Amino acid sequence: MEEQGYIEIRVDNLNHTLSPKDVDINDLRNVISDIETFLYPTREEKRLRPEIAYNIEAGSAKHKFYLPVSAVILFSGLTSEIKKRNTLDFLDYKRQEVIDNFQKKAIREGFTIEFNSSLTEQPTLVINSETSYNMVVPQFYESEFYLYGEIYQEGGKSPNIHIATSRVGNLTVSATKEQILDGEKKTYKPYGIKVKGKKSLSDGRFSDLQLIEFIAYKPVFDRSLLDKVIEKAAVNLSKIKNVDAWIDELKAEGAWKKLRVFF
Repeated sequence: MEEQGYIEIRVDNLNHTLSPKDVDINDLRNVISDIETFLYPTREEKRLRPEIAYNIEAGSAKHKFYLPVSAVILFSGLTSEIKKRNTLDFLDYKRQEVIDNFQKKAIREGFTIEFNSSLTEQPTLVINSETSYNMVVPQFYESEFYLYGEIYQEGGKSPNIHIATSRVGNLTVSATKEQILDGEKKTYKPYGIKVKGKKSLSDGRFSDLQLIEFIAYKPVFDRSLLDKVIEKAAVNLSKIKNVDAWIDELKAEGAWKKLRVFF
């Protein structure tokens, strides 16, 4: 069994009178949920996480979580890095949201929130009304994409291909010599390509595209197939009560990588 340790969220008010009996059950639930998410942001990580015990102790209000020391190391490392950088921009969406929740709580209630652990004598992070650990809106997301169009140039000193698409215009995609030389010459032919890269959330522009593979492509429109896809998608989308929350969850868990975007 792995060595155990603890992490502690110590919450105090302005006149230092806060005690466990002042903590509402909604606040308890939020703290427990936020710490679980901070340590294990995705559904799969939550499903596989180790057992975590909880206790609230006096000395203001100390929320203590007992868990394997590897998780304590992760917690201490992340919170120390937040303090060092004084920003959340290096964290994934879910972890940013957790710290943002603590920051809003500190400002709203006048709380000082200390992040402690069994590994350190001093807090690795302190949040209060004077700090500003707020969420950073992501500028882009990384994923895999499918692009369709005519390849009008390939090769070069730094191997790449240039493809003209009807939806997003002309794009340059880096490739390897082996990828370009494999099979027939592709210039001036319609092709599909599977790529990985970044897509801007503000204007939809692509960047840092890298070729994964070529896809045989015959641009034939099949209305009946399109109708079937629309019908199936409509049924599934109608089951989603809050589409915005669903999209946020996908981005947070890295599920954008599982989406396939067609152009």
